[in-house]
Amino acid sequence: MSDVIKIDTGAGLFGGEAVIEALPLYDDHHPMLSIRMPEHTMPLPNPLMSKLVKRLKLTKKMYGGIGLSANQCGIVQRVFVIGYEDFDMVCINPKVTNASAELLKENEGCLSFPGLYVKIPRNSWIEVEYFTEEGKMIQTRLEGLSARCFLHELDHMNGIKLTQHVGPVALKLARQKQEKRIKKHLRAKNK
Repeated sequence: MSDVIKIDTGAGLFGGEAVIEALPLYDDHHPMLSIRMPEHTMPLPNPLMSKLVKRLKLTKKMYGGIGLSANQCGIVQRVFVIGYEDFDMVCINPKVTNASAELLKENEGCLSFPGLYVKIPRNSWIEVEYFTEEGKMIQTRLEGLSARCFLHELDHMNGIKLTQHVGPVALKLARQKQEKRIKKHLRAKNK
Protein backbone atom coordinates (compact mmCIF):
# COMPACT_ATOMS: atom_id res chain seq x y z
CA MET A 1 0.00 0.00 0.00
CA SER A 2 1.72 3.16 -1.12
CA ASP A 3 -1.00 5.74 -0.52
CA VAL A 4 -0.82 7.72 2.70
CA ILE A 5 -4.21 8.16 4.28
CA LYS A 6 -4.93 11.41 6.08
CA ILE A 7 -7.56 11.47 8.78
CA ASP A 8 -8.87 14.68 10.30
CA THR A 9 -8.36 14.50 14.04
CA GLY A 10 -9.43 18.04 14.78
CA ALA A 11 -12.18 16.68 17.02
CA GLY A 12 -9.48 15.87 19.56
CA LEU A 13 -8.91 12.17 18.97
CA PHE A 14 -5.21 12.72 19.63
CA GLY A 15 -5.30 16.44 20.39
CA GLY A 16 -2.97 19.19 19.27
CA GLU A 17 -2.39 18.38 15.63
CA ALA A 18 -5.05 19.00 13.01
CA VAL A 19 -4.10 16.07 10.79
CA ILE A 20 -2.36 12.80 11.64
CA GLU A 21 -1.32 10.53 8.78
CA ALA A 22 -1.76 6.80 8.94
CA LEU A 23 1.32 4.83 8.02
CA PRO A 24 1.68 2.40 5.10
CA LEU A 25 1.30 -1.25 6.10
CA TYR A 26 3.83 -3.69 4.66
CA ASP A 27 2.75 -7.19 3.68
CA ASP A 28 4.51 -10.44 4.43
CA HIS A 29 6.82 -10.21 1.40
CA HIS A 30 8.49 -6.95 2.45
CA PRO A 31 12.12 -7.36 3.60
CA MET A 32 11.55 -4.94 6.51
CA LEU A 33 9.69 -7.72 8.33
CA SER A 34 12.86 -9.83 8.44
CA ILE A 35 15.13 -7.21 10.01
CA ARG A 36 15.89 -7.04 13.73
CA MET A 37 15.11 -3.53 14.96
CA PRO A 38 17.91 -1.71 16.83
CA GLU A 39 17.48 -0.43 20.36
CA HIS A 40 15.94 3.03 20.62
CA THR A 41 18.63 5.36 21.99
CA MET A 42 17.12 8.86 21.86
CA PRO A 43 16.07 10.33 25.22
CA LEU A 44 12.39 10.02 26.08
CA PRO A 45 10.02 11.75 25.91
CA ASN A 46 10.60 13.30 22.52
CA PRO A 47 8.20 14.73 19.93
CA LEU A 48 9.28 12.36 17.15
CA MET A 49 8.45 9.27 19.21
CA SER A 50 5.16 10.79 20.36
CA LYS A 51 4.14 11.46 16.76
CA LEU A 52 5.19 7.95 15.71
CA VAL A 53 3.12 6.40 18.51
CA LYS A 54 0.05 8.42 17.46
CA ARG A 55 0.50 7.29 13.87
CA LEU A 56 0.98 3.64 14.89
CA LYS A 57 -2.19 3.73 17.01
CA LEU A 58 -4.14 5.33 14.18
CA THR A 59 -2.87 2.81 11.63
CA LYS A 60 -3.61 -0.12 13.96
CA LYS A 61 -7.13 1.14 14.51
CA MET A 62 -7.70 1.85 10.82
CA TYR A 63 -6.80 -1.75 9.89
CA GLY A 64 -8.73 -3.25 12.81
CA GLY A 65 -5.71 -4.78 14.53
CA ILE A 66 -4.85 -5.20 18.19
CA GLY A 67 -1.10 -4.77 17.79
CA LEU A 68 1.29 -3.05 15.40
CA SER A 69 5.07 -2.80 15.25
CA ALA A 70 6.95 0.10 13.70
CA ASN A 71 8.76 -2.11 11.20
CA GLN A 72 5.42 -3.30 9.79
CA CYS A 73 5.09 0.29 8.61
CA GLY A 74 8.64 0.72 7.36
CA ILE A 75 9.90 2.54 10.45
CA VAL A 76 13.23 1.42 11.89
CA GLN A 77 12.40 1.82 15.57
CA ARG A 78 12.13 -0.75 18.36
CA VAL A 79 8.57 0.18 19.33
CA PHE A 80 5.13 -1.37 19.12
CA VAL A 81 1.62 -0.59 20.28
CA ILE A 82 -1.04 -2.95 21.59
CA GLY A 83 -4.62 -1.94 22.23
CA TYR A 84 -7.98 -3.67 22.57
CA GLU A 85 -11.01 -3.15 24.81
CA ASP A 86 -9.58 -1.40 27.91
CA PHE A 87 -6.00 -2.64 27.42
CA ASP A 88 -3.50 -0.18 25.91
CA MET A 89 0.27 -0.17 25.91
CA VAL A 90 3.17 1.46 24.09
CA CYS A 91 6.39 -0.55 24.31
CA ILE A 92 9.78 0.91 23.49
CA ASN A 93 12.78 -1.44 23.73
CA PRO A 94 10.59 -4.33 24.95
CA LYS A 95 12.12 -7.39 26.63
CA VAL A 96 10.88 -10.61 28.18
CA THR A 97 12.59 -11.17 31.54
CA ASN A 98 10.81 -14.37 32.57
CA ALA A 99 8.27 -16.75 31.05
CA SER A 100 6.14 -19.73 32.01
CA ALA A 101 7.15 -23.20 30.93
CA GLU A 102 3.52 -23.84 30.03
CA LEU A 103 2.72 -23.12 26.39
CA LEU A 104 -0.73 -22.47 24.98
CA LYS A 105 -1.31 -23.13 21.28
CA GLU A 106 -3.87 -20.76 19.78
CA ASN A 107 -4.70 -19.17 16.43
CA GLU A 108 -2.84 -15.99 15.59
CA GLY A 109 -3.27 -13.55 12.76
CA CYS A 110 -1.28 -10.51 11.66
CA LEU A 111 -2.07 -7.29 9.80
CA SER A 112 0.87 -8.00 7.47
CA PHE A 113 -0.61 -11.43 6.63
CA PRO A 114 -4.28 -10.60 5.91
CA GLY A 115 -6.60 -13.57 6.26
CA LEU A 116 -3.85 -15.93 7.46
CA TYR A 117 -4.31 -17.65 10.82
CA VAL A 118 -1.93 -20.22 12.26
CA LYS A 119 -1.79 -22.01 15.60
CA ILE A 120 1.27 -20.84 17.51
CA PRO A 121 2.45 -22.02 20.93
CA ARG A 122 3.15 -19.11 23.28
CA ASN A 123 3.98 -18.88 26.97
CA SER A 124 0.84 -18.65 29.13
CA TRP A 125 2.41 -15.78 31.10
CA ILE A 126 5.47 -13.59 30.72
CA GLU A 127 7.27 -10.98 32.78
CA VAL A 128 8.37 -8.04 30.68
CA GLU A 129 10.04 -4.67 30.79
CA TYR A 130 9.78 -1.78 28.38
CA PHE A 131 9.77 2.00 28.27
CA THR A 132 6.69 4.13 27.71
CA GLU A 133 6.79 7.06 25.31
CA GLU A 134 7.23 9.28 28.40
CA GLY A 135 10.44 7.40 29.24
CA LYS A 136 9.09 5.50 32.24
CA MET A 137 10.40 1.94 32.63
CA ILE A 138 7.60 -0.56 33.21
CA GLN A 139 8.10 -4.02 34.65
CA THR A 140 4.96 -6.14 34.66
CA ARG A 141 3.48 -9.59 34.20
CA LEU A 142 1.21 -10.31 31.25
CA GLU A 143 -1.11 -13.28 30.75
CA GLY A 144 -3.46 -14.56 28.07
CA LEU A 145 -4.10 -12.30 25.09
CA SER A 146 -1.85 -9.48 26.32
CA ALA A 147 1.09 -11.93 26.67
CA ARG A 148 0.38 -13.43 23.23
CA CYS A 149 0.21 -9.96 21.61
CA PHE A 150 3.42 -8.82 23.32
CA LEU A 151 5.29 -11.93 22.11
CA HIS A 152 3.86 -11.54 18.59
CA GLU A 153 4.97 -7.90 18.35
CA LEU A 154 8.33 -8.71 19.96
CA ASP A 155 8.82 -11.28 17.19
CA HIS A 156 8.34 -8.43 14.69
CA MET A 157 10.99 -6.40 16.54
CA ASN A 158 13.35 -9.37 16.18
CA GLY A 159 12.63 -9.91 12.46
CA ILE A 160 10.66 -13.11 13.06
CA LYS A 161 7.56 -13.68 10.95
CA LEU A 162 4.38 -15.40 12.09
CA THR A 163 4.92 -18.10 9.46
CA GLN A 164 8.26 -19.13 10.98
CA HIS A 165 6.44 -20.71 13.94
CA VAL A 166 4.72 -23.44 11.89
CA GLY A 167 5.82 -26.34 9.76
CA PRO A 168 5.43 -26.51 5.98
CA VAL A 169 2.28 -28.67 5.98
CA ALA A 170 0.45 -26.48 8.51
CA LEU A 171 1.52 -23.38 6.60
CA LYS A 172 0.32 -24.80 3.28
CA LEU A 173 -3.12 -25.58 4.77
CA ALA A 174 -3.30 -22.12 6.37
CA ARG A 175 -2.36 -20.46 3.04
CA GLN A 176 -5.16 -22.40 1.27
CA LYS A 177 -7.67 -21.14 3.86
CA GLN A 178 -6.22 -17.64 3.48
CA GLU A 179 -6.84 -17.71 -0.28
CA LYS A 180 -10.45 -18.78 0.30
CA ARG A 181 -10.99 -15.99 2.83
CA ILE A 182 -9.55 -13.40 0.46
CA LYS A 183 -11.67 -14.62 -2.47
CA LYS A 184 -14.80 -14.57 -0.27
CA HIS A 185 -13.95 -11.05 0.91
CA LEU A 186 -13.40 -9.82 -2.66
CA ARG A 187 -16.69 -11.37 -3.83
CA ALA A 188 -18.58 -9.70 -0.99
CA LYS A 189 -16.83 -6.38 -1.69
CA ASN A 190 -17.74 -6.50 -5.41
CA LYS A 191 -21.46 -7.14 -4.83
